[in-house]
Amino acid sequence: MLPSPSSATPDAAPRSLARPELQAPIARIARRVDEAILDLHPYGRSALWGEAIAATLALSRATTNLLRAQLVLLGGLAGRGEGEGEALERFAAGVELLHLFMLIHDDVMDNATLRRGKPTLRVALCAADPALGPREARDLAIVLGNLLNVQAIRYLIPGPGGPAGETAAAALVLEACCRAGAGQFHDLLGLRGLGDDEDALRRELVDKAAYHAFVAPFAAGLLLVRPDADPEPAIAWGCHLGLAFQGADDLSDLEGSPATTGKDGLHDLLDGRASLPLLVLRRRAAVEDREFLATLAAQHSMDIGERAYLGRLVRTYGVIDACVEWVRVEIAAAARVREASSFPREAREGMAAIERGLDAHLDRVAAGATDR
Repeated sequence: MLPSPSSATPDAAPRSLARPELQAPIARIARRVDEAILDLHPYGRSALWGEAIAATLALSRATTNLLRAQLVLLGGLAGRGEGEGEALERFAAGVELLHLFMLIHDDVMDNATLRRGKPTLRVALCAADPALGPREARDLAIVLGNLLNVQAIRYLIPGPGGPAGETAAAALVLEACCRAGAGQFHDLLGLRGLGDDEDALRRELVDKAAYHAFVAPFAAGLLLVRPDADPEPAIAWGCHLGLAFQGADDLSDLEGSPATTGKDGLHDLLDGRASLPLLVLRRRAAVEDREFLATLAAQHSMDIGERAYLGRLVRTYGVIDACVEWVRVEIAAAARVREASSFPREAREGMAAIERGLDAHLDRVAAGATDR
């Protein structure tokens, strides 16, 4: 049953916060996101529409950190403002809605079954109406994602005559969306044109993930408070941390069980999707093993024996350790940017907390890979 507006307040589950004083504004942002999703309910009349809204709300509430919203608030602190306030919190809600829209579309493209431990929207729709075919459920999920994009824009775009900071912040986020769209387009093409070029992969990962997920929220928060600020340190920090996050995420997908991640990480290697593990494997593999990878990619399928052999290649060529080291280098580079910045202590402490959180996540992923 669809929650009523009175139940829109998220459960008071503990969140992972970069700074304790972000607790109150993050709670308010979470309520704004809930309200934006529930505001879509009156537009539809069918029972399935209500189920789609409820499933979307469940996906939104399943996050444990609202990381992008925290980055907006930390950006405000970096601009020597307060880490809260109407403009920052409204904008942060828009960023979270935008991120949720992208996650829903990613899950459709990846044919994923789980997101944040919950059924993806496509899977939830099939469960709500068994008469739906896979293609119908996919299309409905895409439409709902598009509507979240509209809600996000309503929060992000300032009204006529809005403050210069809001205009600059919105322009930066929309630029990030264009880069993310182009990045996803080329991600679907696989490694065509990238080959074994690490710099090309870095550019691809920045466009696909790092810019919209890390750079834009943090730099936008800075510009909201100080429109005349130099955004370059914020952009550099966000790029390094975003690359580290994407590398750790690729590794987690590769090593995690599909029952937990909701998708088949080995199949990403098969499809030649631009990722750090695939780059490492291609660069280290012997000629005959590269030919094996090319054969798999050409046939777009693999049997049990081929799957087992691909898994052995990942371990034979030390892909896991190489990816872990790559991610740690990016985290260290982000730390150097933070330390060299002129951001206030409160902002730098929050940035450092996010770096530590990512480093701890990497430790867990690496430990899981070792245990398997």
